[in-house]
Amino acid sequence: MVQELRKNKRRPAKHKEVNAFSGVCYCADCGKKMYINRATSLTAEQEHLKCSTYSYDQKACSAHYIRTVVLKEIVIGELNKLLETVKSNESEFVQAAIENSVQKQSSELAKSKKSLKQAEKRIAELDDLFARLYEDNISGKISDERFAVLSERYETEQKTLKDTVKDLKVYIENAEQKSADINSFIKVVQKYEHITELTPEIMHELIEKIVVHAPDKSSGYRTQQIEIHYRFNVAVSVAVADSSRYGKKERLRDLSVT
Repeated sequence: MVQELRKNKRRPAKHKEVNAFSGVCYCADCGKKMYINRATSLTAEQEHLKCSTYSYDQKACSAHYIRTVVLKEIVIGELNKLLETVKSNESEFVQAAIENSVQKQSSELAKSKKSLKQAEKRIAELDDLFARLYEDNISGKISDERFAVLSERYETEQKTLKDTVKDLKVYIENAEQKSADINSFIKVVQKYEHITELTPEIMHELIEKIVVHAPDKSSGYRTQQIEIHYRFNVAVSVAVADSSRYGKKERLRDLSVT
């Protein structure tokens, strides 16, 4: 978390504080980070986040933005809903998170473990083949040319298998780490009773990223969907900033892993 804070930290410039959304918000259309537009000429109500791609190339993305005061209100509301959900139904939350992360990948995990076992078995078999091949070459049963061809083939196969084993072990370790990550997230949540102010530390402890969609004006007023992805992929909250009421509609989307 400390590394993430250092990586995303921005110089406050003339402002005394670093914005909590710095390095956390992303454009839903192009996937790039959204930059904070703050200046001495802008009031706190006017400060906003804007797509970085559009700032450089107006043809590459749309000119959507969101005011930080609106986003802050949405995020605080969703965080407190999450805190309440975890504290009142911790066991159900953990179970749902596990089912949608570890167990959702259980089929792939089982396949990976089976593939790992097969690859390791084949590597051992190739070691035996190398030994027999060497003995046959020494005894004259196969020529040096044939020995060179077969040994190169076995070496290539074994190298490929070793690379596969390495990748499979990393995948399996990451998949099995999910349940531990969920417990870590629960411990962080338990630190907070009720959030009234957002800080960079709170953001990076609880939130992985925030995805901001382009505004929709088809209804005659401005609505904008916001996705809040929590750390360790334990859940995603979806909120809609609704300008007609200067408020928002919120709903907690099914726990999912991206």
